[in-house]
Amino acid sequence: MKHPPLIGIGKLGRQNADGFHPVMIKPEYRSVFSELEDLYLIFNSDRVFYVTISERMRKDNKTWIKLKEDGVSEEQFLHKDVVIAIDETAIETEETSLNYLIGYQVIFAGEELGIVEDFFFNGAQDVLQIVDSKGTEYLVPFVDYYIDTVIDNLRCVILQNALDLVALYKVEAKKK
Repeated sequence: MKHPPLIGIGKLGRQNADGFHPVMIKPEYRSVFSELEDLYLIFNSDRVFYVTISERMRKDNKTWIKLKEDGVSEEQFLHKDVVIAIDETAIETEETSLNYLIGYQVIFAGEELGIVEDFFFNGAQDVLQIVDSKGTEYLVPFVDYYIDTVIDNLRCVILQNALDLVALYKVEAKKK
């Protein structure tokens, strides 16, 4: 049986009385993990389970997940470590997911702010690098709070709630 290349992104802890497992995810994979529904569990005996996350919660500064499948805690009892893994193509998709926005026009408050020139991941979320006609650079997190709409057929990103952010970059540009 052929299997996809897997990458270990963290560890699965023992199940609590409510059916939740604590997870420890490597920092560089936290954004990928937060979007996952399905993942692989690799037991130290080379047994691999493909499982689905049914619930997530944050408690006491820890992330906890509940799995749809039965039998994980019984299998975990037989082994010391359980590695959480993902198909390596899940990472490639995450890294290139915003490439399509490069060159899109950015609109804020009914006016063109600039063009998306690039993006990067800052450790918490993706950030759009927008440059206006004067060369002023705006860094806007690609999160629901700032991104109102992406209109693909018009190649346009509409911003919201960005008044203070835009003003900050304009003031900084005047200082230069």
